[in-house]
Amino acid sequence: MRSFRMLAVATAAVGALAMAAPAAMAAPVPSGSVQQSTGSPDKVPSKPVIATYKGKKIDLSKGWSGAKVCTEVTGGAVYCHDSLAEADKALAAIDPAAAATAEQAPALKNDTVLSPQAIADCSYGWACLFEHSDYSGRMLRWSDAGTKNLSDWSFRDQASSACVNRKSGGMTVYDDRSWQPDPEINLGNLGCYDFTAIGYVYGGNWNDKADYVRL
Repeated sequence: MRSFRMLAVATAAVGALAMAAPAAMAAPVPSGSVQQSTGSPDKVPSKPVIATYKGKKIDLSKGWSGAKVCTEVTGGAVYCHDSLAEADKALAAIDPAAAATAEQAPALKNDTVLSPQAIADCSYGWACLFEHSDYSGRMLRWSDAGTKNLSDWSFRDQASSACVNRKSGGMTVYDDRSWQPDPEINLGNLGCYDFTAIGYVYGGNWNDKADYVRL
């Protein structure tokens, strides 16, 4: 029975790939380094992300309480603010090393940036996700390596663009599928990516598909 079930799932996945190929190829891919594949990577257990916002603790898995920018600093603590300017100002006291790194000249490649705002907003040392495809709306940013379940951050199926401006290494974005292999895109470092312009292996594009990311 198990062999039959696995065969059925595999057959369905192959069929879906065949039908989706023209649609996936139709969407233009940004000129940055993007590699796409499918698989079943190990996932980390889900747990609430507790952030500090306006002096209070909030559970991001239940919403942002009006915050616009949430930052995970070195060591894993999370702080949320009403604006990027406010977040950057607070960073100097919260994580001085990260603030000093962020002041270095942005290294993002111009030919991968689809909005001039992205260079300034995702400063050096960070990997960033944005709510909208023009690098606006709510913003998440991380500096430490690790796997982030976006449901813990109230960001599952809500990311439309990303910038990777880390010291080294890229960012892998996954879509968690129940009955098919998990699609993934590997975003190269020093670039910005509009998910609406990246073809999705099962058809359409990567807009609002991200379920978890790995740095």
